[in-house]
Amino acid sequence: MPYSSSDIQACLQKLIAYVKEGARADAVSGLTVAVMGVPQAMAYALIAGLPPVWGLYTAIVTCTVSAALGSSSHLVTGPTNAVCMVILSLTAHLPEKYGYGLLEITLLLTFLTGFIQLVFGILRLGGIIRYVSYSVVVGFTAGAGILIAVNQIKNLLGLQLDQRPEHFFQVITLTAQKIPESNYFSLALGLITAACVIFAPILNRRLPGALIGILISGSLAFILGWHLPEMGLYKIEVVKDIEPISSSLDLFHFPQLLVPPPFELTRELVVGATALAILGLIEAASIARAISAQSGQRLDFNREFVGQGMGNIVASFFSSFAGSGSFTRTAVCFKSGGRTRMAAIFSAFWTALTILLFAPVANYIPKASLAGLLIVIAYTMVDKRRLIVMWKSSKQTRLVLFGTLVSTLILPLEYAVFVGVFLSIVLLLRVTGKTDLTQLVPRQDSGYDELPFNQAPESEVVTVNMEGDLYFAAAEDLDYELLECLAPKTRVVILRMKRLRAVGSTAMAILERFDAILKTRGVQLVVCGIEDGLKKIMTGSGLRKQIGEQNLFYADNKLFQSMELALARAWSIVEMGRKHNQVMGPVPENRESTTTASKIMSKRILRFGNQHQIREATWLISEMMKHQASGATQPLFLQGGDGTLDSELTLWSLLKSLCQEVDLDGAERMTDVELGRLVRKAF
Repeated sequence: MPYSSSDIQACLQKLIAYVKEGARADAVSGLTVAVMGVPQAMAYALIAGLPPVWGLYTAIVTCTVSAALGSSSHLVTGPTNAVCMVILSLTAHLPEKYGYGLLEITLLLTFLTGFIQLVFGILRLGGIIRYVSYSVVVGFTAGAGILIAVNQIKNLLGLQLDQRPEHFFQVITLTAQKIPESNYFSLALGLITAACVIFAPILNRRLPGALIGILISGSLAFILGWHLPEMGLYKIEVVKDIEPISSSLDLFHFPQLLVPPPFELTRELVVGATALAILGLIEAASIARAISAQSGQRLDFNREFVGQGMGNIVASFFSSFAGSGSFTRTAVCFKSGGRTRMAAIFSAFWTALTILLFAPVANYIPKASLAGLLIVIAYTMVDKRRLIVMWKSSKQTRLVLFGTLVSTLILPLEYAVFVGVFLSIVLLLRVTGKTDLTQLVPRQDSGYDELPFNQAPESEVVTVNMEGDLYFAAAEDLDYELLECLAPKTRVVILRMKRLRAVGSTAMAILERFDAILKTRGVQLVVCGIEDGLKKIMTGSGLRKQIGEQNLFYADNKLFQSMELALARAWSIVEMGRKHNQVMGPVPENRESTTTASKIMSKRILRFGNQHQIREATWLISEMMKHQASGATQPLFLQGGDGTLDSELTLWSLLKSLCQEVDLDGAERMTDVELGRLVRKAF
């Protein structure tokens, strides 16, 4: 459908307004992000075992696409330390195993990762992130920080290991064996960079410590000639020794392994790509949520998933590896005044301009300087304050945190991600897999005492308060647990179901069984606090019919109204049972503290919530007539949704409403059954 002239004019007006009001702030913010992000991007590529220039390409491509398609106004996507660590774990051993180049394998992994993320977004699975504990991210990030620091020691000392280490402890062993061969020039350059990164913000928060450190150490190495072959064993390795950076943006490269993808290699990469996709989405969502809490922006995580997925898919065609949201660059974007997603796109623009203008300078950045930068970053990844807070919290949080951290150190990183997510979900199910049960006991001065389950005094009426989830796992042994509250004198059990969630068919079947067991023992079940959703499930399952409509009381806008009615019904059942057995027996000692229909009627004005059924009102009026000596009945005042008194409801107004369509002359000739059938339609 072609755009109208008014649509084009509106777009032009928005563009002009943005150029006047927000473009400058976004451009300055993007420049600030790029100044800090360029050294980081090159260093992160080293973590992944890839040429530093690939980190710059990733910072350009993934940042632009994800910002354009995502929902967060401040999220900056690009290379991140944890993701790069996983890429190294997944790809380092594959060239030797399959005979393909590392870069081509990385492009295939990036495409698979983006495709999985895109599918998550299209299927609208953005909500699944909330079920993954943040302790997974903290534990994995801390473990990845330790791995990064240990892996960069060899680059800091200018060492070449004799073999590729397979795991964390082997890295430590092989590095320790090579320490006597350390290049102290490399160590000096790395320490200079690290010192600048640490102390520059102390002097002035606006100083780009990483850029200053790399410029100082790089200039020193270049002036002193430490990068020249004449240095022999003490030669400093620089960026151009890994892969030179050219002053061009010829990025497009069709992945050779994409069409057709090698079956065995693809099958091996899919598991790792899934882990990488989940980790990237968790990182991006966590960072976007943290910033939105400060900015007040409402996020669409499904759209964010699509943006992250498309960013990685496009990246696989432009010499880039998988990226994700970066907390440091996102925080800088927000704090430096970025207003819209254009701030991230501007940062990509400034990064591209850096390649075009300063590639010859970047080629002489010492590898040891990047290692010093990474070790400082790795130290900050271990969030000690948050680790302490989580360790002092619940047992479940400690288990997820410790399990993820240890798995990161001893398992391949893709499996560590799955271990953390698995622990998080299992413990969530364990917590929600049990319905909380307590007992409510009426107080003499009105109100209720909530006591631990099965610790209330014995009574003819037992009230059980149910809270939490009641899906199939939580309902498994619920009927046997509820039976524990019964005593020999118990005649009625009231279940208050006001605070239940996720009630399913399994719970209905178990409650049916519980009701059947109670009936065999001569105990009546009464249910109160029934919300609309629960009412539908009870109706569909047949439980509503089995319990009996007279024993069901629906949730009301007046607190505890349905429970008071349920208690009145319960004591009415007890009284009827005594009369039936012709054994009145002594009045219970706590009889005055119980809530009966007569006690409810003793109020000067009875407010009856408008969400109750007319059946309950009719029953209440009939109970009042039983307990009052005179034939006059106290009116009920219906309560409106705003809590104010609405209309009056009396026995006669009820009868008048029920008999509107009844032919009074013909009714005189009807039997009670026929008249009841006619009135029931109006009821």
